[in-house]
Amino acid sequence: MKGIAFSAWFAAVTCGALGGCAANSVDVQGKAAAPIGFWRGSVVTFDVGSDGRASYKDPGVAEFTGRWEWLPTTQAGGILVLTSSAPGSTNRLQLPITWLNKNALRFCDANDHCDTLSRR
Repeated sequence: MKGIAFSAWFAAVTCGALGGCAANSVDVQGKAAAPIGFWRGSVVTFDVGSDGRASYKDPGVAEFTGRWEWLPTTQAGGILVLTSSAPGSTNRLQLPITWLNKNALRFCDANDHCDTLSRR
């Protein structure tokens, strides 16, 4: 019982500090939910489909389509792994993601380019 009470308290404090956790930003295990949907930032856009498909575009840097995997690490975020579907490609992008609220997230790429993206 103490564990459940602590978990509820911790979730309330964490979500309060983040400006609110929406039903779609935290899953039933208390980990961040996958960022499913179309996301647009100042430069980067990506689309994470509920069917496992993904597309990613960072003009002049990278652009591909493929599959995605979500590795939740906390209630506030995780790692979005995008794998290219190009034949013979071993390209994988690992994007650390932090939920800001149900319609905004922040990520940084391998080159420390950070962007805040909004759900569209």
